[in-house]
Amino acid sequence: MKVDFLLVSDDNYVKNLGISTYSILHNMCGEAEKVRIFVMDCGISEENLKRLRTQTARFANAEMFFLDVASQVKEIARGMDSTWHPSIYGRLLAAEVRALCPDVTRLVYMDCDTLMDKPVTELFTMDMDGKCLAAVADADEDKRKIALGMPAEGVYINSGVLVIDLSAWAERNAAERIIGYIMRHGSSLLYPDQDAISAVMWDDMKLIPLTYNMMWMICDSDIPKLVRNISQFPYSADEVRHALHHMHICHYSGHDMWTFYGITPVPARIFKKYRRLCDWRDERRSFETPLKLFLWLLKTAKRLILGDFRR
Repeated sequence: MKVDFLLVSDDNYVKNLGISTYSILHNMCGEAEKVRIFVMDCGISEENLKRLRTQTARFANAEMFFLDVASQVKEIARGMDSTWHPSIYGRLLAAEVRALCPDVTRLVYMDCDTLMDKPVTELFTMDMDGKCLAAVADADEDKRKIALGMPAEGVYINSGVLVIDLSAWAERNAAERIIGYIMRHGSSLLYPDQDAISAVMWDDMKLIPLTYNMMWMICDSDIPKLVRNISQFPYSADEVRHALHHMHICHYSGHDMWTFYGITPVPARIFKKYRRLCDWRDERRSFETPLKLFLWLLKTAKRLILGDFRR
């Protein structure tokens, strides 16, 4: 079986891309006949491209491909009054991987601030139930559905991990519809790509277990409040707790893992594990400002006092 992954990055996030792709290779190369990783290149230097290829070459049954989409994502972002980097739109260009490998039928997209800690073979073998996409519901479910005018039966998803049926994606003009929505609504979108994907594709989305996109910030003590405060959250407290301690994919949600180990215990352990193994192991951990270091120490102390470092 071949398994195909999609990630997006520029040079600013290449360290995260390096450790994230290593985690994929580490977990999937023993499970699949072939592991192919497609990277939407939004401005990665030649030096870092070489480094990524060298790391991938350590795995005999793996290949990495790069698609230069820098100009395309800038065009989508043109006119948007937004602080988001244009690279967030790279996932919308998923169909372009077929120009390199026409046999790709299903892609698992992962943000480069995610780490895989268990194989995700099921995402390539599961029945998509006729849906174009599969994803995990987001913790902002209630607020964003209301803001976007989504129907009650729709699910607002987190776009950090997406399973994409490329045939259905192309047949249903998904990219064109999502990009069109972004162009029409522009700066009114809080999370442009995620809002647009949810608003446009809500009826063409399969919900998958939380373990495939588990947010770093959730601790045991947070689970009852999380489930109680989100009226339509589709996961029970038991399902959230299982995902926390049996993560397939951990999502660090926009945080640079090198300045942020994850102040919750399981994500911190996962990051340290793959940092030791990947080719970016010598990258120094640093904080942008003394204030950020102070806040990190404060939050860590709070977690220790509350007992969230039980594991």
